[in-house]
Amino acid sequence: MKYINYAIALILLLGTTTLSVDAKMSKEAHDLYQEACSYEYKHNYSQAINIINKALEINGDDAMLYTKVAGLYAETGDYNAALNAYNKALKLQPNDAFIYISIGSLQQSLQNYDAAFESYYKGTQIFPSYKYNYLNLANVKYISKDYKAAIDYYNTFLSAYPEHLEANENLANSYLAIKDYESACDIYNNLYKNYPSNFKDYFRYGLALYNTKKYESAVPMLKKAVELDDKNTVAWANLALSYQNLDEKENALAAFNKTFELNPKLAGLKFDYANLLGNMGNYEDAITAYKEYIEAYPEDAAAYKNLGIVYKDSGKDALALLNLEKSYLKDPSNVETQKLLARYYHENKDYSNALKYYDLVLQSTPDDFDVKANKALVLHAEKNYPAAIDLYKDLLLVKDNDRIAKNLVSAQISYGYYLLERMDYAQATLYFKDALRNSPEEGSAYFGIAEASQLMGLPELALENYKLALEKEPDNTDYYKAYKEFEASQVKEDEKQVETKTVQTANNKSNINKTSTTSPAVKTETKPNTTGDNKTLTYTDIIKKGNEYYQAGKYHEAIDYYTKATIMKPTDSETMLKIGNIYNLLGDEEKAALFYEHSVEANPGFANGWFNLGLVYSKLNRNKDSIKCFETVIKLTPDYPYSYYALGQAYENLGDKFNAIENYTLYKGFEDDERMLETIDTKIKQLEQ
Repeated sequence: MKYINYAIALILLLGTTTLSVDAKMSKEAHDLYQEACSYEYKHNYSQAINIINKALEINGDDAMLYTKVAGLYAETGDYNAALNAYNKALKLQPNDAFIYISIGSLQQSLQNYDAAFESYYKGTQIFPSYKYNYLNLANVKYISKDYKAAIDYYNTFLSAYPEHLEANENLANSYLAIKDYESACDIYNNLYKNYPSNFKDYFRYGLALYNTKKYESAVPMLKKAVELDDKNTVAWANLALSYQNLDEKENALAAFNKTFELNPKLAGLKFDYANLLGNMGNYEDAITAYKEYIEAYPEDAAAYKNLGIVYKDSGKDALALLNLEKSYLKDPSNVETQKLLARYYHENKDYSNALKYYDLVLQSTPDDFDVKANKALVLHAEKNYPAAIDLYKDLLLVKDNDRIAKNLVSAQISYGYYLLERMDYAQATLYFKDALRNSPEEGSAYFGIAEASQLMGLPELALENYKLALEKEPDNTDYYKAYKEFEASQVKEDEKQVETKTVQTANNKSNINKTSTTSPAVKTETKPNTTGDNKTLTYTDIIKKGNEYYQAGKYHEAIDYYTKATIMKPTDSETMLKIGNIYNLLGDEEKAALFYEHSVEANPGFANGWFNLGLVYSKLNRNKDSIKCFETVIKLTPDYPYSYYALGQAYENLGDKFNAIENYTLYKGFEDDERMLETIDTKIKQLEQ
């Protein structure tokens, strides 16, 4: 512990210097004072004390004599007598700052630090310009471990004496003690540069550097510290940790081993030691070290987590899971543990638990791209294709990613075949088409459309898509076989139709012969079949059937017919709008948005499609997307008033008051209804507040 007691230095100064004599001191007493100074100079303090006491018998009211004898008592170590003399001097000279400072020094020597500080502080109040006394105040606070107060007093002292070595050292040590490592580093660095021959605080400087993560600079300081003191366990430990952070594994291992050689019971260090061993592939020793650490710190979730990682790396999956679950129980909020558990369950195809932990991670980090991608893969693997598709799409909105784009196509095709198996041919076709929009070379998507078209009684579409499937995958024998079978069935159907027509013609001729030869022939019309019987329907008939089901409130049947119509006529934006409206009516905003999107893709100038898409985006809280839709409507039809109102609402939902007010005001220019105008005025006033 470094400090210089400048009060004692002051006492010595007073004892060896002839000061101006108090006016009350007699000549005889003054002569005795001078004689005592002579003995003091010869270090004969007892004789000097005797002579001063004789002078006090002559002049007992002289503060100078009490001050002198107090200093002499202090030199002999008789601090109580010295204090008694100083207190008598104070009674005679109560405003003497140096007497208070001297008393403070004696109290400090007696380890009465509160009393010492009180006396020093009183001296400063009387004589504030005496800056050296701030060093005394700082030293007392430093010894008392009141480092914050010590820092203030050291800084005040150093403002007058900036080069003072011991004060700088103690100031740096104080900053280190309160964990202000940056400030400590700055001062240690200056001392190291300016006083290299006197610098001794390699250990403390090394600690400060380590704690500011300046590991490369910490290493030489800590190496010097252990050279000076080979038994300094803390220096060895921090040297090991510095090497570890620099990824100098062998040096770190050697320093750790030396640390444990000096103190095998440093359980707290076993955690970092185990981490090092694990990273070096020494799994068995790492496991042992983690267990020793956990025995001392059984509630540390991080230890169980890292132990689980080592068990996993060493191929012990059951123990890995056990410790990861323990870690989660100790700290359920740890995102890294949640990720590890999610990956573990994912890799082991326990998809329900994988989803549980992926969802927990996303609660804390909702924008974690990789976790979202892994969750999508789990949903895909569970055959929850719609959820997987939505998540893949969301991810692709954030950034392009080939792997995710391929997974999206795979999920769309898989869901198409899933729907095909359940005889939902129209919906299956839409998913196959979505897949082809993203990846036009997918033969399996064309094949799926072909099968769906065949089952819906759309032979031309079926034939076209069988051919496209074979074009993309000419070596696929399943595609070839299905194509040939379908082609053959169509030949038979054609032959059957020819035969039917021949019979009908013959019958007609027979009937004509039986009746008047002037009667007109009865005409028959053949239509494409979409109903499963021998009666066929055209596109117009399909739309009509859809309308009939819609008016009857049979919405799912209506959707089925409308979807068949869009397959026959892919540019039918109006019918896609109808499907979107039905889904919106049924409360399925996601599917409604999908068909509204299809309607504007088919016809980018379709204002109604854009408007309804904007409304459903608002319901889904996709306000930025809804704004784009309404702005598109306004570009297409500037005099469509409700677009301005809807746009104002979207901006209001986003908290953009300025644009909300602007669009509400524009809407007012189109509106005649008094109640609606009052509503808009109220909205505008509220936004203006």
